[in-house]
Amino acid sequence: MASPRPYSFLRDVLTRAVRFFYLLWGGMLLGTLSVYNRVHLPDWLWHWPRFAQALTGPWGRGFFLGLALCMLIGALIEVWELVDHLLVRVLHDHYHD
Repeated sequence: MASPRPYSFLRDVLTRAVRFFYLLWGGMLLGTLSVYNRVHLPDWLWHWPRFAQALTGPWGRGFFLGLALCMLIGALIEVWELVDHLLVRVLHDHYHD
């Protein structure tokens, strides 16, 4: 059986930070585009005009705002876990001194 890979604190923190910024940026961008009705669909999606019109209508805007809200909540949870992870690491090392 192969031995597990060693735990990398720096890699874990960087991965969580990148995930946080991706979710925050994507949620803010999608929410802003939805609020100001600036969502533009790709040309290939207009081959199904009813579906494309549904996505650009009020129900589509609501869907995109809901998706943006989910992304922003995900970013909040991710930064919460990141700060918790950092504090546990710092305080754990502090108590060993």
